[in-house]
Amino acid sequence: MVLRRLVMAALAMAAAMPCVPVVEAQTPAATQSARPVLVLVCHKQSEACQTWHSQWQPLFAGSPAYKMIDVRTIDAPTAKGMMQPAAWPGDLRWLLDTFLMSQQGTWEEYETPRFFLLQNGSVTASTAGNNGWREFMWPTILDVTNTKP
Repeated sequence: MVLRRLVMAALAMAAAMPCVPVVEAQTPAATQSARPVLVLVCHKQSEACQTWHSQWQPLFAGSPAYKMIDVRTIDAPTAKGMMQPAAWPGDLRWLLDTFLMSQQGTWEEYETPRFFLLQNGSVTASTAGNNGWREFMWPTILDVTNTKP
């Protein structure tokens, strides 16, 4: 399962690479933070999101890494609403468009919670689910921030 997620993440990033200059040119200044930005996408009906909020978020919020990144949350009422532009703040709609055009977005459109790590206005990591958080995003954040849990 871990290998599948890593392969899918690598494929999604490779597929998005030809679009990077266009995306960076359209990326609003608000997401061009000097600090890494974690974007968490959930919907209110998702049990997996409830699990992340109750189990993983408190651990993350208590970590040194949390103090070194910005966190943005998109919390829609439904899974379908989660993928609608109206649920996203204007400065992050480019991220939704990029995701929906990617192979990963086609395969995993409604899987939650969904995580995007942005650095210098570009997506550097993306995964979904609590296993994706534990096995991929959390270690990536620790690496990017050079911290330990």
